[in-house]
This record gives sequence, structure tokens and C-alpha cells, in this order.
Amino acid sequence: MKTEALSFAYKVLEAVDDAYFEWHPAKDIIVYSAKLMSMLGYENESFTDSPALLAKHIEEADFQELLSQLKQHLKGITNKIDITLPIKTKFNKALWFHCVARVVDKQDGKANLLFGTVRDISATKQMMHQLKKQNDWLMLTERISNAGHWRYDIEQETLTWSQEIFRIHNLVVNQFTPTIDKAIDFFISKDKTKIKAMMNNAIVHHQAFHIKSCLKLSNNVKKKIELNAEIERDAVGRPKAIFGVYKDITRSENMFEKLKLLAMVNFTIRVPIFFIDDNDNVVYQDISPHYDEKSSVLFNYINFSISEYMAFKNQAKEAGQVKQTNVSFDKYNSVFDLSVTYEAQEGIYIWIVENVTEKFRKEQQQIISNRLALLGNTFGNVSHDINNVLGVALGAIEMLELKFARGEKDISTYIDRVKNAIDKGKDVTERLLAFTRKPTVKVVTFDPIQEILDNQYLFKQLLLSTINIQFDFKPLNCIINFPQGEFINILLNIVLNAQDAIQEKGLSGQIEISANLIAGNKLEIHVKDSGVGIKSENLTKIFDPFYSSKSVNKGNGIGLANVYSTMYKHNGQIQVEGSCELGGAHFTLVFKCKALHEQFLPKQSKKEFLSYENTNILVLDDEVSIAEFVALFLESKGANVVVANNKIELLDRLNKDINFDMFITDMILPDLSGKEAVNIVKAQYPNIKVFSISGYIAIEDSSWDYPVLRKPFNSKELAEFLSI
Repeated sequence: MKTEALSFAYKVLEAVDDAYFEWHPAKDIIVYSAKLMSMLGYENESFTDSPALLAKHIEEADFQELLSQLKQHLKGITNKIDITLPIKTKFNKALWFHCVARVVDKQDGKANLLFGTVRDISATKQMMHQLKKQNDWLMLTERISNAGHWRYDIEQETLTWSQEIFRIHNLVVNQFTPTIDKAIDFFISKDKTKIKAMMNNAIVHHQAFHIKSCLKLSNNVKKKIELNAEIERDAVGRPKAIFGVYKDITRSENMFEKLKLLAMVNFTIRVPIFFIDDNDNVVYQDISPHYDEKSSVLFNYINFSISEYMAFKNQAKEAGQVKQTNVSFDKYNSVFDLSVTYEAQEGIYIWIVENVTEKFRKEQQQIISNRLALLGNTFGNVSHDINNVLGVALGAIEMLELKFARGEKDISTYIDRVKNAIDKGKDVTERLLAFTRKPTVKVVTFDPIQEILDNQYLFKQLLLSTINIQFDFKPLNCIINFPQGEFINILLNIVLNAQDAIQEKGLSGQIEISANLIAGNKLEIHVKDSGVGIKSENLTKIFDPFYSSKSVNKGNGIGLANVYSTMYKHNGQIQVEGSCELGGAHFTLVFKCKALHEQFLPKQSKKEFLSYENTNILVLDDEVSIAEFVALFLESKGANVVVANNKIELLDRLNKDINFDMFITDMILPDLSGKEAVNIVKAQYPNIKVFSISGYIAIEDSSWDYPVLRKPFNSKELAEFLSI
């Protein structure tokens, strides 16, 4: 456990750029950290050697003082080594190091391992030197750095403070006279004796010192401070005074404590954390050592825009925290789980981001596989319904032929039959092929009860004729926000599992789907079946990926795992009981909802009136009948329409002396693609308005920037589409 604790301590020290070393007294070797070697002028790699390496960089007298403190500590006279030393680097550069070390492991009562940290305080030394020479510059520096200076005259035994120290203590300069005893009395009790001993040691032995402690001021206000002290000497080198810097580090220390805590969490969950202040300055970033420098910058790690970055900031500042899962800023080439927390007291935004691209893609592939399995289960029954639709249309057309041959004029009934048959066929194919599309993460608002009622067809097609499914919905109106298409997909998964459970008992059975509202803001969807139920010992396993109690040819255990994952990611819940009044399992889906006083009606286009007077429109489609239908419709709205059915005709029409305002093209033609056609037309008419039509319902082209109307379509759908 000690080794693990030390290993974690090294990780934290490396993350905050502290140098450290290990001294093994029994072996008389020192392990120098990479940071320490770099500070001494060597390569940035850890190194093991005798104390001779350290002695090369320290004056003999100072090295002996270090050894003296080491001996006192090993004998137990002092509880640690605390020393400030002048150092010469490999390149003879003068630095000042402050070293703190103590024994962290003993064997048989003897020191086995001494661990120490080293900090370069050359800047502090240099600042002290400058402060003593330039008082005006000192006052400005103190105000900016929230630090003051003090001086104790050894001969006169007097203590003087700069104005900034009075301010740190909340004291007025002319109303308080500082002395050593009064100054020490401000510190918390446990440090008073220590600071007094340091002052005496500085006076008697001329030893500089450094300490972090806490002041306890009036009204129990506490401030954390850092104290650095050096010996001031006269022209002949005799100790004259103790000079020091007194810094208020309350805010930085509180923040550092928080960073250390978050660093522990970060190291555990292995995701980067970024700390950015109100002014978009990086306070601290990526404290996980396993990330490279490039990814440790937020904008390199997440490829989002400034406006998207600012939107997250504003949301976090308003709500305190914002979380999003499966968010992407580059059309899902990369996907992230993202959390932004605003710490108002420190004015810091804490960004925690995890790249979940591979996980997201695997989940999407699992959903696609599951949908294809559903497609296979239902294809036979659906093809039967499509044949029925075609039969109705064919019969109606033959009747039209007979009526026309007889010269009868009353044929509107049969025209309506053909149109209705085509609409039903279109509905069947759209619902069927929707399963094969790439899953969407678009969240939409809809009435879940109406969604179930509209899709009763799919449920009945999935089930055997011997299994009765009932929809028992009391009058209720509500809406939910959920990914498009996933609501029905989840219910279909559960219903298919219910069918398998029923077949374990026999061929016939019953499934019941019902719903109710809880407290007006939660919707429960219940699915009960008369199957074999679920054993109590299996209730905790059914949502595990690849767990299945079915035979090998009846499932891969992915379906319910996907259901659970989708519900969890979108703030829903799924509950299960092993038995119910029907005899089998009882699944309950819980959604956050908004209750309505009346039925929810989705927004529909109001643009039914369409006019294209004096508008030149070019239509390209290899299906002559479709091209002619579009042309006739647009001409009825006042447009001048030119039709082409292939690439040669398209080029011929473009050579005519016509200034086209709109181009409508099929996306897939025998001799060219929709993209190629658009490029040809826009080369001649760069500002032309482009619309497209397609009979391939599964097409998903993220690089296609124009609206698409799916075939087949009627005049009303075409009018609404062109009104976009």
C-alpha cells in the first residue's frame, strides 16, 4: 500500500511540475526525478547515482550543512530536512533550491527510504534583491502579487511591515505596531512554536527559512500565507537583519487543494480535465500524465467553434453545470461525453471531456444489427401487405380501363382507390426501411401515445397470429422529448422478447401495453405478457450486454442492453418485475413528460398556396413520368418549365438562351449523379436554387447540402417541399 501511495504521490508531483528525489541511506544512492535532472541542466530523464552527483553542484560548506541536517533527521532529532541552498547547474548557472525531505520508510528501526521535494526559488531570491533596492517598484509588485515584505533588525530587535502586510492582516498602519510576539500570535496555534523556533534559528544561526501557514484574524476569518526569509548582511558579511516576503496564498491554495482532489479523480477515470477562468485563460489543464501536449489543449482535444465554446460557458454559468452525452462538433467523426462545471467563487470553469467515439460507433452498429434482426422477423408478413396494396392498385387501374373503354365519366372513385393504395404502400415501405437507416441522435418532441397508436401495424406484423396484443390507453395528453425513431424501437424490442417468453410456454398468449401519468410530469408505459416470466436471480442480468436466457438461434442478448443504454442516456428509466397478473414479466418505461390539456398536434407547413409566375425551372429525372408530373404541377403554378431526362439533354437545355431560377434534380441517374448535375448547373448559374428528389429512402449523405424529397410523392407533398 505504501508503494501505491508513493506511486500516486509521484504522479501528482509530476503533474504539478515539482521535482523530487529518493535517498536510500543503506545503499547510499539517490534516485533523481526527471524534473530535478532537467533543473540541474541534464536531459529530462530520471537518473540513479551516488550523492556525489549532488555534491558537484553545491558548495562544500552548504553540502556539509545538508549532511548535518540529514544526520539529525536520521537520529530523530528533527522531524524533517528543510534547507535552502545555492546551486550551480551543469552549465554553471546560479540557482537557489529549497529542499524539504523526510524518512518515509524504515526497516528494523533504521531509515530505508528518504523522500524529498525540490523547488527552484531563484525567482523569489531575485525578487527579494530587487525589492530591497527599488521601493517604488516594490510597492506596485506587492499590490499586484498580494504579497508584502517585512524586516527584523537583529541589533535593534524591531520589526517593520510593508503596507501590504497590514492589509493582509486587516489592520491600519498607524493603529498597530508590529513586534515578533504580536506577529506570531496571529498564526494558528499549531504553527506558533514552529515559527518562533525558525525566527530564533535565523537570529542565532543565520539560517533562512520558508513556511506555509494560516492566520486566524478577527471574526474567525482565516487566511493562508507563505513566508520566505533570508539573512541580510552588512558590508563585511555580518548578519544585520532578517528580511522576508509575506504572501497571501488563500485563493491559490484553495484552488490547488481542489485541483489535487480532481487530479485523483482524473487519474482514476482516465479522462482529461481543463480549468479555464472567466477571461478564458488556462489556469490548469490536463493533469493526467498519459496525454500528450497537443491533446492537453481544450481546442485541440475538441474541434468546436468559439460560438459553441461560449454557449457551453453561458449554460454552465447560468445553471452551475451542464452535461451532454454523445455530443459532436464535426458531423460525428468524433464524439464526446462532456461536463462543464462553473465554480462561481473561484471564477473557474472545469471542463471534463471523454472521447467516446469508438464506444458510440459500436453502440450504433449494435442498434443497426438489432434493427436488421427486426426487419428479418417482419419481412415475410410485410411483403404480404405490400402485395395486397399492389393488388388494390392494379384492380382499380383495370376498372379505370374498362370505364374508359365504355366512355363512362364517373371514374373519381377508382382514382381515389389508386391514390390511397399508393399512400398505404409508401407508409409500409417507409416504416420498414426506417429500421435500416443509420440511427439518429436527433431529439424530437411528440405524443408517445399517438406514436404507439400510429405504429400498431408494426407491432401486429412482428407477432405471430396466435399472440394477441392489446393497447389499453386511458384518455391522456402529454409530450416527451426523445431521439427520433428510438421510442418505437425500444417498445418493439420489449414486445419481441415478450413473444419469445410466451413461446417458451406454447404458441398462444397475450401482450398488453398500457400507460399512465405520475404527478403530471412522468409517463409510465407498461408492457405485460403471459410468458414464462423472469427468475429473480436473473432480474439483475437481463440488461447486461450479450446476456440471454434464450436458445442460440433466438437472440444475441444485445436488444435489452441497447434499450437500457438508450433510456439511461436520455434521462429515462426502465424497470422490470419477474411476474404480473398475466403470468409473465412486467416491463415499465418511465419518461419525463409534459402534460397537456388537449391533444398535441405537430407543427405543419401553412404554405399551401404556391405561385411561380415568370419563374424558369429546370427539371432533371430519368423517370419520364415523374419529370412530366413535376413539370405539369409547376406549370399549373405559373412556372416556365424545361425537362431533361439524361446528361445529354441536360447539357442541351443549358445551351438554350434561358436564365434558370430553380433546378430540381433526381439524386441518382444512369449516366450521372445528382452531385455532378448540380456542379454542371451551378457552374453556369452559381446562385440558382437547388432541390432534389430520390427514390432511395436509406440515403444519408452528410455532404449533400440541398433538401431531399422522397419518392413517391403527391402534389401536396411537392408543394410543401418547395415551400421550404
